[in-house]
Amino acid sequence: MKMTLRQLEVFEAVARQGQVSRAADELGMTGPAASMALGELEKQLSVRLFERIGNRLKLNAQGSQLLPLVTEFLHQAEKIEGLFSARSSVLAGELKVGASTTIGNFLLAKSAVAFGQQHSETLVDVSIHNTTKVIEQVADFDVELGFIEGHCIDRRLTVTPWHKDSLKVFCHPAHPLAGKLVSVEDVRGQPWVLREEGSGTREVFVNAAHDLGLHPEARFCFSTADAIKLAVKQGAGLGVLSQLALERELARRELGLVEIEGLSLTRQFFLIRHKSRQPTALAEAFVAFCKRFFDIRP
Repeated sequence: MKMTLRQLEVFEAVARQGQVSRAADELGMTGPAASMALGELEKQLSVRLFERIGNRLKLNAQGSQLLPLVTEFLHQAEKIEGLFSARSSVLAGELKVGASTTIGNFLLAKSAVAFGQQHSETLVDVSIHNTTKVIEQVADFDVELGFIEGHCIDRRLTVTPWHKDSLKVFCHPAHPLAGKLVSVEDVRGQPWVLREEGSGTREVFVNAAHDLGLHPEARFCFSTADAIKLAVKQGAGLGVLSQLALERELARRELGLVEIEGLSLTRQFFLIRHKSRQPTALAEAFVAFCKRFFDIRP
């Protein structure tokens, strides 16, 4: 069987319009071409699909049985076109995204839901890991987009600045350093509660601290922001996290900030992609949506 998409489009249009000429106009075809396409379809199926009543065509039993199948097929074909055509207004399908912890939990969790609400035929699947793992996911083609907090030197990937963030040093609200501007000497020897190795948050903090001659020792390491905040609340030491992860606790005065002279903890988030992977329309639309959603400026 060699039915064509055009034959099915003609059949569906004739079923709605009731006339071949009107269907041809709708599809941008000549009347004879549309009539030939419909005739070829009936020949291949070995059935008549319409009965002529006056100057109109009405679906017969066979045509009525075929119509919902063709309508669904054309809808699926439109979805396929939407996946791979940047010019198509239809967005559909699943987009796999990898995100490091802070970005995934505090940024993409919001934008993925908002994007899905605006484009109901899409699903943005966000997997959350540390920076090292996200780089690995993109390099192995497990995800199309990666959003990371640390640096990436993998030559297989393109790295684009995406968003800015600021890390904060924090402590128990009753800690002697809470709410103070302190020197490097004031925090030397303090115990620290840090993210695990491979975390972008840890990488940025440790590098900035080393530039000041401060070599923080991790007394405890955890892979989640909640675990770090809980440990600091228990008096385990000083912690470092994105300000995005601390907003609620600071507003409730459950934690206190410590400002260290000369310590710059502003950091850049990055978008990574594989150089050998052609971007899909869905991925491009999601990146553009996030740019507007978070008001990201170049």
